Amino acid sequence: MRVAAIYDIHGNYSALKAVLEEIKRTNVERVIVGGDLVWGPEPRQVMDLLMDYKDEYIFIKGNADREVSYRYGKEKGLDDLTAELNHWCADQLTEEQIKFLKSFPEETSLNIDGLGEILFVHGSPRSDEEAIRINTPDNEVRPMIENVTQDIIICGHTHIQFDRIVDDKRLINAGSVGLQSRANGACWVLLGPDVELKVTTYDTKEATERILKSNAPYKEDFAEHYLNPPNEGP
Repeated sequence: MRVAAIYDIHGNYSALKAVLEEIKRTNVERVIVGGDLVWGPEPRQVMDLLMDYKDEYIFIKGNADREVSYRYGKEKGLDDLTAELNHWCADQLTEEQIKFLKSFPEETSLNIDGLGEILFVHGSPRSDEEAIRINTPDNEVRPMIENVTQDIIICGHTHIQFDRIVDDKRLINAGSVGLQSRANGACWVLLGPDVELKVTTYDTKEATERILKSNAPYKEDFAEHYLNPPNEGP
C-alpha cells in the first residue's frame, strides 16, 4: 500500500488542488489529511473540495481545526490575528463542515508496505500543539515519543519537512501544503515502500491575486507568504 500524507493546508485552495492533482497521477491507495485544514484565506473553498473525499480520505485533527470549529478567541490566550481568523474562518463554513472538523480523531495508524506500522499525529504523540521541529534536541523529543510503539511517526505542525532519527524512532514531518517554509511549493510525503518528501509547484501568483481580491483578514500577509516562503516555520 502507498499512502500520501498531506498536512497543514491552512486555507490554501490553489496549493491543495495542485497536490490532489499530483496524487491522482500517482499510484496512491490512501490519503491521510493531517490537520489544520481551514485556518487561512480560503477556508470554504478548501472544505468544499475536501468534503468530496470525506468518506475516502483519513482525517486527523490539528490544533487549528479545533480552534476554528469551537471559535476560540482571546479568552483562550490567543493573539489578535489568530483569534480573528478563527472566527472569520468559522463564519465561512457550513454547519456540516464545522461538525466534520469536530469529528476528527487525534491520531491514526496504518501498516504500509516496506515501512511497517506508522503512527500519524498532527504535532507530537502527546499533543497537537506540541512541536517536533527539525532541530528540536533529542532529549526534548524523547518524552514526547516514549509511549509510542510504532517505529515511524509522521507529524506536521511546524511546516518544515524533515526525516530524522531519535533513538529507535524515525520522525518524518510532511511539511505544509499551504503555508510552507524552506520550500517553493506545496509540501507533502509519499509513503511506501520508501519515504519520499514531495514538493508540488503551484501558481502562487494566481493564488495571490485571487485572495487579494477577497475579504479575508490579513490577506496581504498570506499573499506575502505564498510569494516568499520564510526560512523558519511557525
